[in-house]
Amino acid sequence: MRIFPLSVLLITTAGLTAQSAPSANSAAPSSNSEIQRKIERQVRVSTEAPPDAQVAIGQRTPSKFNGYDDLPVTIEARGVKKTINFLIDKSSTKLLYVTELDLTEDPYAKNVRRIDLSGRPFRGTENAPVTIAVYDDFQCPFCAKMYITLVNEVMLRYRDRVKLVMKDFPIIDAHPWAMRAAVDALCLAQQAPEAYWQFSDYVHTHQQEVSNKVKASGGTDLKAVDAIATDVAQKRNLPAEPLQGCLAKQDESKVRASMEEGKSLGVDATPTLFVNGQEFAGIMTPEAFRDMVDRALQESSPVRK
Repeated sequence: MRIFPLSVLLITTAGLTAQSAPSANSAAPSSNSEIQRKIERQVRVSTEAPPDAQVAIGQRTPSKFNGYDDLPVTIEARGVKKTINFLIDKSSTKLLYVTELDLTEDPYAKNVRRIDLSGRPFRGTENAPVTIAVYDDFQCPFCAKMYITLVNEVMLRYRDRVKLVMKDFPIIDAHPWAMRAAVDALCLAQQAPEAYWQFSDYVHTHQQEVSNKVKASGGTDLKAVDAIATDVAQKRNLPAEPLQGCLAKQDESKVRASMEEGKSLGVDATPTLFVNGQEFAGIMTPEAFRDMVDRALQESSPVRK
């Protein structure tokens, strides 16, 4: 579930009207506080912000559009913060949102540069023409459905033409053991990428079982998640001492860095995928996945003159 839908925030038409233009008999807003209240109400409705969202209206500054000022509005909810730059007319009766697109820059290349894949386990081929980076939550049921489609449909179909990398984005407030699973997965990755993927496969396909084990231990004891990682390591004959030390330490720094990176890209829900830098959010059908990868493969091919 998104906190503020991008389909609303990233519209390219200038049509968010704060109030109708005043007629000859209508009075201008009586005070700055009233104007701010009207702006906040319009922004909340237009962005579908949740009731607990904090809306902060910034300072007006001169705009390059005649008759308008720039007005930044920041919305913060559930750990996610977005700043939207609106245009407000001089009479404070109209609020517009305009997106400026730079045709000299690849719109996806910037995302590719910002997604750090170094040291992350991957499936497929390292130098594949298509890279799929997934911001994922181990406890998210929608992520589990997407994961199965990715592994069973995409990776089997495209094999050496796709590189799949999972990035961490646990929704901590809603999923109590998601952070633990992310940390444990990285502990396994330090020893063997194959162990990471075995753990990832099991947890994504046995989420309810994992939740039941956590509940059986009282709900707050997350060592049930550690036990799964330990079992994977034992089956792969990995050294016990390094893994147990890592599990005991529970260093969340890499997971939180991934979360911050995702937020900087606008990620506010899981699953969110970036296919060669292009964002796709939510569950996709196998057919949609194939269309997505086919297009990315076509776009990555050299242009024939």
